[in-house]
Amino acid sequence: MVAAYDKLKIELEQQRSQLLADLAEERSQAESGMGYGTHQADDASLAYDQAADLSFRRNSERLLYQIERALTRMEEGTYGICRQCGKPIDLARLRAIPHARYCMTCASHEESQTG
Repeated sequence: MVAAYDKLKIELEQQRSQLLADLAEERSQAESGMGYGTHQADDASLAYDQAADLSFRRNSERLLYQIERALTRMEEGTYGICRQCGKPIDLARLRAIPHARYCMTCASHEESQTG
């Protein structure tokens, strides 16, 4: 089990590095920014691109937060334990979603409550 967690930690660290690089690249592109054009279609395209970029950034920041929390749980020794019921999270679930906080049962219950 420890070797499996070591592999998951490496995967989480790689995902974190990639997300940090992606966010830094997105920020540098945004800072090089273009102003609004002189044509309505150009303005609409730019507004759409800005909305898509904002959505990408928010999703990436949310995932980065979840990954960092998972790495913290690894350091604390609570990784792989469901935050809801306290039971172990199945290793197959952790392999699929290394930053998972809940076992399948509790995750399904959470989704039915919020969705």
